[in-house]
Amino acid sequence: MLEVIKNRRSIRTYIEKEVEEDKVMEILKSAMQAPSSKNSSPWEFVVVDDKEILSKLSNTHHKSKQIKDANLCIVVIGNKERFFKPGKWIHDLGACTQNILLECTNQGLASCWIGVHPKRKVMDRVRAALNLPEILIPYSIVSIGYSEEKNEFIDKFDENKIHRNRFE
Repeated sequence: MLEVIKNRRSIRTYIEKEVEEDKVMEILKSAMQAPSSKNSSPWEFVVVDDKEILSKLSNTHHKSKQIKDANLCIVVIGNKERFFKPGKWIHDLGACTQNILLECTNQGLASCWIGVHPKRKVMDRVRAALNLPEILIPYSIVSIGYSEEKNEFIDKFDENKIHRNRFE
C-alpha cells in the first residue's frame, strides 16, 4: 500500500477505454472504509458514465474540464441526515475522497480530485447536473479513467516542514 500512496498523483488526461465495473466497485468499497466521526459514514456517491452528464459536470468548475474526457467520475456527496457533529462531515468526506484516489492508483487507473464544496456556485451547478435534493451536499468529484500518463513517484518530502514538540 505504501507504493500506492507514493505513486498516486493527479492525472487529467484519459484515453478511450472503459473502466471495468469490478474496479468501480472496489473503488467504492475502499471509499466506504474511510474513517468518519462517530462512525457516521455520511457519504453517498453518484457514479457518472453518461457522456452528456460528464460534459455538464466538466463545466461546473474552472478546474473540471477533464471530466468530459474521463471514462467516468464519482461524485462524493454528504448526506445531511448523517451529520452527527457540526463540520466533521467535511473531514470524513475528505478521507473518503482520498481513499477513492488511492484505490484508483491501486487499480491501475488515473484520477483527479476536483473540489466542489464550499464553493456555492460550483455546488449549485453540480446539484443541478445531478438533480440532487437539498439534503445531499456535493463535496468533490473524482475523474477516473485509463491514461497514457502513469502514476509515478514524485518526491514531495520537505524536511523543513517538520517541527518537533512545538513550532520554532
